[in-house]
Amino acid sequence: MGVERTETTDESESLYEIMERSPEEAIPQGLSGDWWVAHTKPRSEKLLAADLARLGVPYYLPLRRKQTRSRKSGRLSRSIVPVFSGYLFFNANEQNRLRALVTNRIVTTLRVPEQERFVGELRQIHRVIAAQVEYQVHGQILDGEWVRVIAGPLEGTEGIVTGRLSRARLILNVGMLGQAVSVRVERSALERLGRPPF
Repeated sequence: MGVERTETTDESESLYEIMERSPEEAIPQGLSGDWWVAHTKPRSEKLLAADLARLGVPYYLPLRRKQTRSRKSGRLSRSIVPVFSGYLFFNANEQNRLRALVTNRIVTTLRVPEQERFVGELRQIHRVIAAQVEYQVHGQILDGEWVRVIAGPLEGTEGIVTGRLSRARLILNVGMLGQAVSVRVERSALERLGRPPF
């Protein structure tokens, strides 16, 4: 076994601080611009976030801590990586959107058509990441029952449930990306709801 090594930078740690904020602070509603999805150039998400911060453009980049072990040396490496590889979300008017494009880190931008729903979806994802529970990212899931967690660190989080045993997975969609995050939950900690509020 090799010596543990950390590959996180001060800038990555600084970007990760947003994950410790409340969902309402991390993804504010009522900003003057519109929310946009930026499809970034490869491995440019954190660089774009730093650029937008310098430009004063509000953004949200969900991040997670990742540990990997080298097959050759056995060393453990730690890094901070985006939850949704290749994507960053920012709030801007047309002038600030163009300023973001000038960073040359964006392939394309998509305006979010349902702003309120999108903010709600991102806040759900943020709540799971901030709770530091194990989760997986996968393609969007459309079927299943809409539920709310009524106990534990994810209390109040709503999503689609899958699984048939006592332990289920709660699916939190980000419709604009066609991706989702899932987290294990006890079925006994769930209550059935009608339809999503956003």
